[in-house]
Amino acid sequence: MTVNSTPQTADPAVSRPVSKSLVPLLTGGMGLSMLVLYTIGALGPSIIDDLGISRSRLGLLPAVAFGTATVLSLYAGHLTDLVGGRRAFIVLTALIGADFALLAAGHGYPMLLVALVLAGVPQALANPSTNKLIAAHLPPQRRALAIGIKQSGAPLAALIAGLSLPALAHALSWRTAILLVVPIALLASVAAAATLPRDQAPTGPRVLSLPAAPNAATRWLMAYSLCVGCGLASLSTYLPLYAHQRLGMGEQQAGALISAIGLSGIITRVLWARFSSRLSDIPSSLLVLAVAALGFAVLIPAATHGTWLVWIGALGLGGSAAAANAVSMIAVTKGRGFGQTGHASALVSMGFFAGFVAGPIAFGLLADGRAGFGGGWTLVCAVFLAALLCARAGRVTLRASA
Repeated sequence: MTVNSTPQTADPAVSRPVSKSLVPLLTGGMGLSMLVLYTIGALGPSIIDDLGISRSRLGLLPAVAFGTATVLSLYAGHLTDLVGGRRAFIVLTALIGADFALLAAGHGYPMLLVALVLAGVPQALANPSTNKLIAAHLPPQRRALAIGIKQSGAPLAALIAGLSLPALAHALSWRTAILLVVPIALLASVAAAATLPRDQAPTGPRVLSLPAAPNAATRWLMAYSLCVGCGLASLSTYLPLYAHQRLGMGEQQAGALISAIGLSGIITRVLWARFSSRLSDIPSSLLVLAVAALGFAVLIPAATHGTWLVWIGALGLGGSAAAANAVSMIAVTKGRGFGQTGHASALVSMGFFAGFVAGPIAFGLLADGRAGFGGGWTLVCAVFLAALLCARAGRVTLRASA
């Protein structure tokens, strides 16, 4: 089977005034859905010291969350098309509150794993539900910027996590710091129920089904997202630990590296979204981002010769690798050959999440072995190189189908 390539059109609701809370809420929801990754990264030194676990077991924590998200992404797109973006978004924000409560309350490593399995559910729903709401309630000329802004929610979460969580963990405890997320997520769920536009009646099949097999356009974008996700998850999970253990930084300073990624990611996701909306050749944007990510990734292991290099690397990777997912979502939402928004978003997100599973596990095993952190950073450079090759293949595929 092939994915329906009919361009997406806005729902009739786009002709009506849209709540001013739409884009801010979607931005917050995207940030909350990814916050667990940045929480594990920012609090990694505290978690390892408290539980006495290895680097590879730390990497397993975000991996199980994104493993769940990868599997559920097979159904999340159609589920969102079936129940509506608004309902899916309300559910995902409520689940985030429940998940962080469980994460804070659970004692011992096995309970953390259970909590992170649950965290995969809102992650799977995040892109399909937010993209569905944008496609349904905003006109085409406003969608690219809206996508860029709401995708900046993830680096915004990184910025907040890196600045606040290590300090809160030092003053209180890392579990108490996590618990503070719960009321924020529940408030977002209530606000969504009160202000988001009502869902329209579904037009597709009423029976939940797997997405159609991806076409060529979707396949290369999934492969690209897999590679970028692998590198970005490794970076977000292990950069503070590397800075603390190998570069001698304090826990709060090491955690601030996550904020550096987030700060540059916020700015560049919005800028790239505005720029890419004017391009007919989106793979060119993705190619540039992959080249930049590879160049900045090389600076991280070189930071043993000067810690200032790790800050440049973090800022650069936030502006390249962290921005790539926003450009991928613009490609999906523009609907040129990728099929229905919900299904296509879920398939591309599945590739991205699969990278978030593989990256931290592989990096952790390398870091615990003879290769050490150097082997882990070599892996990160290799997957960004693979992303570059995927983007080149995407340019050829889309030109051939034009």
